[in-house]
Amino acid sequence: MKLENVFPFVSSLTVPASVLLSPQLCVYCGCLSQSPYPLCRACFRQHLGTMLPAFAEKDTTESRCVLCGRPLVSEQELCAACRTAPVFSGLDSLYPLFHYSQENSHLVSCWKTKGQRVLSALFAWCILTTIRSRQDFASYTLVPVPPRPGKVRQKGWDQIEDIVRLLEKTGLNVYRCLERTGGLQQKMLGRAARSLNLKGYISVKRGFPLPEKALLIDDLCTTGATLDACAAELKNSGCSTVSGITLFYD
Repeated sequence: MKLENVFPFVSSLTVPASVLLSPQLCVYCGCLSQSPYPLCRACFRQHLGTMLPAFAEKDTTESRCVLCGRPLVSEQELCAACRTAPVFSGLDSLYPLFHYSQENSHLVSCWKTKGQRVLSALFAWCILTTIRSRQDFASYTLVPVPPRPGKVRQKGWDQIEDIVRLLEKTGLNVYRCLERTGGLQQKMLGRAARSLNLKGYISVKRGFPLPEKALLIDDLCTTGATLDACAAELKNSGCSTVSGITLFYD
């Protein structure tokens, strides 16, 4: 699908009428976006579009670390960090789409904090495009990372659930087989504390069939503790391979 068709495609999925009737300002440049989304086409291309295979005007499928998925500079297969101290013990591989830059963090804030849920459709399209462009993802079943207890009740919605609902409409299989029963917000903790914070709090729902290959879906990877804890639980319960895809990496 061409870049010019991105916004019409996504708007056909979910765009409230109130959004269509009110002008949207681009969160990057501040100009009128001329779309139902708070970002203009030029900024979408600059900050997000060139990272996705289907959007690129040329081949920008840069080399990535086979474990953490971050772009490589000069290394082969593994980045320097993963060669010395691997980030994951349960997750087989991760494919993060965009860098969590200062500009992109503002976009995420509009989505998660300010509640501009229309962005869920755009992010779902980014994930869908990536999944369809990679043959190795064809045999995977999507598994959303579960929210912490009380989040949906307090906030009224969950951004990952917003995304996977849209992905289901495209025919992708989604298994909501994980649940989280406790723990603090991960962003409040350091790397070591994040792993301990999740210990024993993520589990597979009883009686839920598990796929052989699972693709975890999350919005942001900082230390990777949440994704790794989810992967470990899936493998302990019978999954043979667990990979992950996130919108942003820090």
